[in-house]
Amino acid sequence: MIFTAPDMPGARINDVAAINAVITHPAVYGEAGHIVDVQDRLVVTLPGIVVGFRALGSRAHECHQAVIPELRGKAAITAMRQIRDWWWQTQPSDLMIAAIPDDKKSARFTMHALGFVRWSEIDAPCPDGIVRHHVTYKMERPK
Repeated sequence: MIFTAPDMPGARINDVAAINAVITHPAVYGEAGHIVDVQDRLVVTLPGIVVGFRALGSRAHECHQAVIPELRGKAAITAMRQIRDWWWQTQPSDLMIAAIPDDKKSARFTMHALGFVRWSEIDAPCPDGIVRHHVTYKMERPK
């Protein structure tokens, strides 16, 4: 992955404090989501928004998003689209995937709004340790 920030006001790459400011929000993951490093990921943060990528192979990446409640809506979708576009312009990837709990209606909406399509289904553990049914979404590099 190429570790440079997108040209967006306030965008940061792999800033642990900025990531924790979003993911430890009580309506996101709370303190259980606290991280100490990003490991092998590329994580873009904007105030109140986190979009992270992890390599699954040489040309496939897993994508995760988190937004604090106060910023959810059209502006967050617009920012995440800009990050998505930056990703395709700068990163050597052909496929992004994201698995979300099937019961998360807002996450399903976000996936569709960003251009992901429903791909498959899996059962996977959530941060609280409970195994839940997930839907996997994919997006291929635009031609």
